[in-house]
Amino acid sequence: MKVQRRIHPLLLVVQIVLVLLLVVRCHSNKETTDSSKQKDSAFVFTTPKVLDMESCIDAHFEFHPDELILKDSTGLLSLSDIADDVEYVLLKASNGKKEIYFDRVKHIFLSQNYIFVQLVDNVVQYDRQGNLIRTIGRQGAGPGEYNWVFEMAVDELQKKLFVSCSGKINVYDFEGKFIRAIKSTYDNKFIPLDSNYFAAEVPNLWHDVKDRLVILDKEGKVEKRFPRHRLFPHTDFVLVSSEDTKVPRLSRFGDVVYFNERYNDTIFEIKNKELQMRYFMDWGKYAHKMEYFYEQKKYDLKFKECLWIRLFEADRFAVMPSSRFALTLVYDKKTDQLRAAFPPSFTSEGDSIFRKYFHQERRGFYNDIDGGLVQDVKNMSLDCKYILSFYPAYDVKEFLEETGYQEQVLYPEKQKKLKALIETIDDDKHNMLIMMSKLKQ
Repeated sequence: MKVQRRIHPLLLVVQIVLVLLLVVRCHSNKETTDSSKQKDSAFVFTTPKVLDMESCIDAHFEFHPDELILKDSTGLLSLSDIADDVEYVLLKASNGKKEIYFDRVKHIFLSQNYIFVQLVDNVVQYDRQGNLIRTIGRQGAGPGEYNWVFEMAVDELQKKLFVSCSGKINVYDFEGKFIRAIKSTYDNKFIPLDSNYFAAEVPNLWHDVKDRLVILDKEGKVEKRFPRHRLFPHTDFVLVSSEDTKVPRLSRFGDVVYFNERYNDTIFEIKNKELQMRYFMDWGKYAHKMEYFYEQKKYDLKFKECLWIRLFEADRFAVMPSSRFALTLVYDKKTDQLRAAFPPSFTSEGDSIFRKYFHQERRGFYNDIDGGLVQDVKNMSLDCKYILSFYPAYDVKEFLEETGYQEQVLYPEKQKKLKALIETIDDDKHNMLIMMSKLKQ
C-alpha cells in the first residue's frame, strides 16, 4: 500500500523563504561581482567641450594625402597673439665640461626656482639663470641610484622629484636628497595625482595590452585599472616612434590632470579616480581611421601615422601641437575660439641642422616678438604660465647667423637683446638654450 506523505504548511513556508533568500543572495553576489568588474573600468559620462578641428583646418589649408597645403594665412596665429613676452636661458657648462648633449635630452621641467633636465641616464638641476646646481641621484643599483631614467615627474606643491627607473620610482626633494623608492612595474609616463596616488600610462607597443591607464597608491600597488577598448591583432613587430617616447600623454593644469591617447579623439580629466571627458576633438574628414594605424603583410609591417594631439592648458589657452601635420591648434577659452598657427618656411639655402628641421617640420608659432626662433612647443612650465622649447645652443647660433632674424618684429629692442645673447654662445661653455614665452591671461 502506497503511503502519501504530506508536507506541513509551516515547513513549506520555511522552504519557500530559504529558496527566496538563496535567489536573492546569488543575485547579490552577481551584482557584487559586476560591481567589482566595474570598479576597474568606471567612467563618468560628462559633456565635453567640442572643438571643431575640421573647420579650423579647412579655413586655411587644402588637404593632401601626406600634407596640408596652406591656402589662406589670414587669421593664423603668431606668437604675440598668445604671449606677452619671450625669455631665454642659456644652460651653462660647469668647469668646461658639458653635462648635456641634446640627443640625450627627453624633457625639461620649469619650476618657480629651478630647471630640471631629464636625460636618458640622469637628471640635472639648474637655477633659473642657467647655472648648474647638481645632478640628482647617481648611476648604480643602490638606494637612490639608477642606470637609466625612463620617465620623470616634478611636483611643485610637494617639492619632490619622481624618477622612474628599472622596477622602481626614486623620490627626491628639490635639494637632491633621496627620500625613498617605490616599487613599480609601471615605468612609463606617470604623474602624481596627490600625495597618495599616481596615474600611470600603460604602453601598448604590441597592440594587445588590455589596460591603458592605472592608478597606483603610494606603495606602487594598482588601486584602479582603466581598460583599453581598441585592441589590435598581436604582431611580432613592436610599433614605436620617437614621439611615443617623448610625448606627455599625462599633463597637469593646476589641480586638473589630463590623459589623452594616440588613437582617441577625447581628452580626459582624471577626477576622483574616474575618467571624465574634458575636450572632444571633432576632426570630421580628418578623423582617426583604422586603416591609418598600420598595414600588416606576411613579413612586413608598415606603420601609418594618424592625426592626434598633445595638450598643454593654461588659464586662458589650451595649446595643442598636432602630430601628423605641422600645425599647432589653440583654443582660446576667453573668446571661445579655435585657431591655428603655421609658421612660414625659411628661404635660406644653408645646410644647418636647424634650417632643415624647421623646413621639414614648420610646427609652432611664428615669432613676431623678437624675430628669433619659431616656438615649437615641447612642454609647459609647472605653473602653466609659460610654453617651453629647448634647443642645442651652438646650433641655434649657427642657424640664426645663417638664416638671419625676421625683420618685421613688434619689439626691436628685444631683438637686439636676443642678438647680444646669441653672440655670447660658446660651444664649450653652453649646453642648451631654453625659450620661454609668457602666455597672456
